[in-house]
Amino acid sequence: MRQLIDDAFLRQLSRLRFITKGRRQGRLSGTHTSPRAGVSLEFADYRPYSPGDDFRYVDWNVYGRLDRVLVKRFVHESDLPIYLLVDFSASMGLGAPMKAFYAARLSAALAYLGLRGLDRVGAYPFSDHLAPSSVPPRHGMRQMGHILRALLDVRPEGETSIDQAVTELFERTRESGLVVIVSDFLSPNGYRQGIARLRHRGDESIVIQVLDRSEVNPAGTGTTQFVDIESNRQTVLTVGRGTLSAYEERFRAHQEELRAFLLERGIPFFVGTTDRPVERLIHEDLRRGGVLK
Repeated sequence: MRQLIDDAFLRQLSRLRFITKGRRQGRLSGTHTSPRAGVSLEFADYRPYSPGDDFRYVDWNVYGRLDRVLVKRFVHESDLPIYLLVDFSASMGLGAPMKAFYAARLSAALAYLGLRGLDRVGAYPFSDHLAPSSVPPRHGMRQMGHILRALLDVRPEGETSIDQAVTELFERTRESGLVVIVSDFLSPNGYRQGIARLRHRGDESIVIQVLDRSEVNPAGTGTTQFVDIESNRQTVLTVGRGTLSAYEERFRAHQEELRAFLLERGIPFFVGTTDRPVERLIHEDLRRGGVLK
């Protein structure tokens, strides 16, 4: 794979940050706020001084004006674990650029944003199992190097199982957080059970589907041998306008089913095609969709 990120790409990300429901609700714990009182950079309100309070947090300006000893209260800031589940099954090897490269570049950008926000970020490449190169969530920009290696060391192969990937993620993690699933979602092995389990554990989820343009708008007619890249099953078909129309109808039904399933559960859903720059997906779609700001 080519280089995933460079300085120019990072400069484009410099002003972005994650927004999560957990942060807004104070449920999850960086820069993601919780209503617990504590020391942080974000002022909340005042309370009367009590014996034993730290004098550093007394507002002496207020004391001079009102002759009252008040202590500043701050919004406690705690870190949010971010789990990046990135599909590297065989079908992700299709396209130019490969869907796998597009997904890895997107995931590297999201990892960088999470680490800049002082969150713990982990990367979990998967097919029908999590890859051995998976990296558990940790703080700090040194973690970025580990994540890049995890994404670069995997080659697309095997079948896809999001359900199994989530099962194995739960075996390795106990803390709910933000789970970003990056996949083509063109899998017979299912995604419903896995996403339902994330919801049950209390994880917040974001789904980003990566597709090649030929999967959305296929072209070409004539007698063609088709090979399922994941199962290696082969079929010879004579492709005409009717065949293309039938494919388009089934693909549209698949997309509508996936979108409806996620919408019903309040899960943000985005689609990126590999002929559209990752930067546009991030700056336009993810910002407009309330994931980044």
